[in-house]
Amino acid sequence: MKVAMFGATGRTGSRVLRRLLDRGDRVRALARDPSRLASHPALEAVAGDAGDAAAVARTLAGADAIVVCLGMDDITRPGTAFSDAVRGIADAAGAAGVRRLVAIASAGALPHHGGGLRGEQGGGGPYANVNAEHARNYRTLAGSRLDWTLMCPVDLVDDIPAGRARWAYEALPAGSSQTGYDDLAATIVALLAEPASYRQRVGIVSVR
Repeated sequence: MKVAMFGATGRTGSRVLRRLLDRGDRVRALARDPSRLASHPALEAVAGDAGDAAAVARTLAGADAIVVCLGMDDITRPGTAFSDAVRGIADAAGAAGVRRLVAIASAGALPHHGGGLRGEQGGGGPYANVNAEHARNYRTLAGSRLDWTLMCPVDLVDDIPAGRARWAYEALPAGSSQTGYDDLAATIVALLAEPASYRQRVGIVSVR
């Protein structure tokens, strides 16, 4: 599989990238600083920003699937750069004929039993800005014709090894208030070619 990656140098993205390369996939990754990507014969780096339409198009060319591991630069301030980038990637994917896309949000993008999204309940709080961006991204993908999957973890932590994941479509499993970065990355890679995950939100936790 040839995978176009956005956010490959981050905590989740770097783990996804390593797993894709280890299983034999080819990856083209867009990075503001390509020197942060380790050299690998199956990895092609593209210099640029996810808000640059030309760089996004170069990254998507010839891809079979897309992984988006982007996030907000500063969640304490409102902004739409993150959701604008995701919308641009989704639009470019449609134009390039790439249907499969996996992106990361949070549990706030999962459905709330009272209607709407979990992150839209309860007013503001420290995650209000990022919840708003995740809501925009969910609605962008839901309104697209892509075969998307939106990963919805809870608090992400480094110290849980892979193999502890518990996940469900359109719901948050019980058992933990944390998600390990390694479990999230492993599940993204596992679901990338899974048709049952198309147009689904995936709640994921890690049980210690």
